[in-house]
Amino acid sequence: MATATRTYPISTGAPLRVDLAGCGVVGSALVRALEHGGDALRERHGLRVSVGRVLVREPEKRRDVALDPSVFTRDVSTFLQSNADLVVEAIGGLEPALTIARATLERGATLVTANKALLATHGSELAALALRHGASLRYDAAVGGGVPVLRLIQNALGAGTPSRVRGIFNGTTNFVLSRLEDGWTLDAALTEARSRGFAEADASRDLDGRDAADKITLVAWAALGVAPGTLEADRRSLLPDPARFGRLAARVGGALRQVAECGVQDGHSYAIVEPLVVARDGALARTRDEQNHVELHTGWSAPLSASGPGAGGLPTATSLLSDVLSTGSAANRPRPTLPSTRDTRPSTWALETNASPSDIHAEVRECGVVRTDADASCAWTIVSAATRDEIDDIIARLTARGGDVIAIRVDDGVAVSGSESHA
Repeated sequence: MATATRTYPISTGAPLRVDLAGCGVVGSALVRALEHGGDALRERHGLRVSVGRVLVREPEKRRDVALDPSVFTRDVSTFLQSNADLVVEAIGGLEPALTIARATLERGATLVTANKALLATHGSELAALALRHGASLRYDAAVGGGVPVLRLIQNALGAGTPSRVRGIFNGTTNFVLSRLEDGWTLDAALTEARSRGFAEADASRDLDGRDAADKITLVAWAALGVAPGTLEADRRSLLPDPARFGRLAARVGGALRQVAECGVQDGHSYAIVEPLVVARDGALARTRDEQNHVELHTGWSAPLSASGPGAGGLPTATSLLSDVLSTGSAANRPRPTLPSTRDTRPSTWALETNASPSDIHAEVRECGVVRTDADASCAWTIVSAATRDEIDDIIARLTARGGDVIAIRVDDGVAVSGSESHA
């Protein structure tokens, strides 16, 4: 994660020349932040910022930004011919983002990005390019939106390494789950999220955990030294029916959240993204709407925690601006890469099927109480001390009997209602 330190020109000299790839929700919010905060940047940081070229798909499109139309281009080659001090990549995806990132770092400039998919796939390569060419790579905005998760790990822990990091890293999904908790339909929740700029037209990457998986990979890189590409998150989706997961969580006495976690277990690293039944009075359940929440478990009496907005253009643009203003390098903590493993801790699970209760009794060893809803359209039970492999085996057997099965891990400390079964 090491990068070279860059010193920017201050207001008494030439302005900091910034090129911007992407001027959508996040990019345009960044431009407005630069415009409206220009005086504060000069007073607090001695910095003047000049926006040069802006790469967009539709240069002729009207945008709510105070930029001359001549700065817009759709041509990547033209965009890359600039000699800007700093390039902000807010275009998303792998291409042309990767081409832009490589070209920027190879000429020794600073790259600021919030592109978690790019970093989760090519982060090691880009960090090496930054070192080789005396460039700087800043990507704190890629995780947590307005919650500076990566900077918290870098600055608050010093040389320490947390045993695990977990939290809510996707504001879109958390907004949807909060609305479902309040009785909204999935379509209504997504429509509201899109109207507020929290969700794309296709929110599947959020709800199936791919977005959070990219983020927890970057957290593992910062916290554990596990290079991107060497750790794959064990991911469980909320699709196709997130409301069903929410109903099951409520039936067993908890609330539903999508939680991502990475840590060290028996000398191996692991990462997971999953629906989780959490205590209704706990910090995760109290994290609602587009908020994110992160917990760093360090062996102290309580985890180090931070919360804040995790979706929308302004929180991410604010994090990007913070990266723009940061001239320090990321922490250099060389350590051997930990081999990865699947999380093998036995856990309590809530299990539901639309098949007969007798199927649960037949497939779950030492099955306890099996409950049904009023019209017996589904049956559920609690399975204790089951590993992920064991619960997946139970799901496969119940599915083979014709059941539509879901299972949610129950967080430690949740007092589940109903008697326990055993895997």
